[in-house]
Amino acid sequence: MVRALLLFGVSLSSLGDIKLSGHIKTVAVTQEKFSGAPRNYQSQNNLRFIWSGQKANLAWELHYEFNPTFISTKVPEQYSSLIQSKDNFRIKDITRRLRKSESRHILIQNLDRFNAQLRLPHGDLTLGRQAITFGSSRVINPTDIFVPFDVLIFNQEYRMGVDAIRYQAPIGDVGEFDLGFVFGESREASAAFFQLSDNYAGKDWQITLLRFAEKNLLGFGMETALGQFGFWVEAAKVFGQRKYIRVSTGLDYAFSDRALGQIEYHYNGVKLDQIQEGKENLQGARLPVGVMFRGENYLIPNLTYQLGPLWKMGFQGIFNTSDNSSFLSIFTAYNVKENIDANFTYYHFQGDRESSEYGLNPDIVYLGLSYYF
Repeated sequence: MVRALLLFGVSLSSLGDIKLSGHIKTVAVTQEKFSGAPRNYQSQNNLRFIWSGQKANLAWELHYEFNPTFISTKVPEQYSSLIQSKDNFRIKDITRRLRKSESRHILIQNLDRFNAQLRLPHGDLTLGRQAITFGSSRVINPTDIFVPFDVLIFNQEYRMGVDAIRYQAPIGDVGEFDLGFVFGESREASAAFFQLSDNYAGKDWQITLLRFAEKNLLGFGMETALGQFGFWVEAAKVFGQRKYIRVSTGLDYAFSDRALGQIEYHYNGVKLDQIQEGKENLQGARLPVGVMFRGENYLIPNLTYQLGPLWKMGFQGIFNTSDNSSFLSIFTAYNVKENIDANFTYYHFQGDRESSEYGLNPDIVYLGLSYYF
């Protein structure tokens, strides 16, 4: 893999302008004791290097992440909240965890982008590791099965890359034709997709077809304005050995030029009582590919307030109304100076420790600093 990266860099280094950018993020974390483990303190760090270039009708990019994490106590299988650890939909990958043994010092690396894009007369063809996202909802996207939203991942700035071939072509002024194949380690772990999007009668429409994990998905999405409110709805029907429906819909509203609020409802038709496989609680139940939530009905309010030109704060709650558990987050972010941001985030989980989705999780406090170059 390293040899392939070097050959890729040498072969493309002569193609047009080359740009090196990225970020350095460091986060101090306090995690309350849970499941017999003591309170621990962590230093999570994320270095992301972005190498990109273009010439004529060819563009390329390479993203590499290095994530050292230092923990005050030994916690087996402890991964960082700054980087997604799942490697679904990748043919083969570099070694993710550089230190295999149980340790207070964990080193994780991620080759997150590695692709070339050819600009054709009628569209763009992208080959390699890239980010692919679907959906019109703000929080939970039923049609976004490749890298679904994970509440425990603190750094959501970049979606994790997948190995794919993708062709995108414009339709009219704002529409798009989107077709591709996403590759995993086997045929069963791979996927194919087709999506059409366009604007009609003042509304943005999306139709999505997916084949993944021996299942078929038919998805639909729509965004529009309802008076002074923004409105969206997204639904997905999955056909296969296990059939289920997932739906998200919501409203957003600008209370002023500083305050923006939204609320989203999510219905998750995956019946956990059918897939628990003898486990005693929800934490042990396996979820289908692309599903991260274990309950049936969710309410997700969100409020963001701009305190000043450089300072904002916000609140988000994810309420599982099926088991009365919840995940609450409060954050504040401040732009210290150009390219430097500071932030504070508090995660609070509540619910029954044995039978609810969020009851087992410990409270977490993050204090972070980010530098972009």
